[in-house]
Amino acid sequence: MQSFWEGLPAIVYPINILDILIIAFVIYKIIEMITGTRAEQLAKGILVLIAFSAVSELIGLSTINWVLVQVQRMLIVAIPVIFAPELRRALEKLGKGKVWRRRRVNEEEEAVLRRIDRIMGCLHAASSTRTGVLIVLARESRLEEYTATGIQLDALVSTALLNNIFVVNTPLHDGAVIIDGDRIVAASCYLPLSDNRNISKALGTRHRAGIGLSEVSDAVVCIVSEETGSISIACDGKLTYDMSFKETNHFLQEMLIQHEAQVPFWKKWKVFQ
Repeated sequence: MQSFWEGLPAIVYPINILDILIIAFVIYKIIEMITGTRAEQLAKGILVLIAFSAVSELIGLSTINWVLVQVQRMLIVAIPVIFAPELRRALEKLGKGKVWRRRRVNEEEEAVLRRIDRIMGCLHAASSTRTGVLIVLARESRLEEYTATGIQLDALVSTALLNNIFVVNTPLHDGAVIIDGDRIVAASCYLPLSDNRNISKALGTRHRAGIGLSEVSDAVVCIVSEETGSISIACDGKLTYDMSFKETNHFLQEMLIQHEAQVPFWKKWKVFQ
């Protein structure tokens, strides 16, 4: 073993190690960037096709293998089109240096509870007056694409400010408020509408927008109906409708405090769940 290392040129070994580390770091950042977005699902589909192609070649299914190989060749042309929004955002973040920044520092449980109380104060007031509300609580998924569509605020979360934002017929009322950590990042933001045909026709654009964002990110979206005053929460593409104040508070604590808890380092490398 010693003779093996001695036989390597002194300059090649360190460079190869550096080369591998850089590639591993870039791959990790790409995985981190697409996790929780539509690009993650597309990447899974592509990997499944590659796996099927390898298996078909291994067991001798020549026709199926030929078809899968042709599909993979088409994907070489199609991938830039399919991933165009993600590629655009990645290049923009690279230019701004945002790809390499760390995630925000985990907050203390008390800080998260205070923020939930302030949000609950807004939801309670809006429900009592039947004021439409759409509040997005960011978690790991980056939401710059949607905050860019609204009015930038960068203000501390407070019940009074949230209540003022959602006053009917004011400039910021129409749209969503996006909260990241303890900051109200932006208001009057446009969210993607869900195209799920199973959503009840009784639900309006506000609910469909909340579900739509939860389908493409891991954000938690709080919604108050202006017709009924009922509180709903959209998460992971599912809508929990007409929740009580106690249920809403418990749900937010479960989602946000659990999210802020320290994650074991090995789970950060888990790509497919």
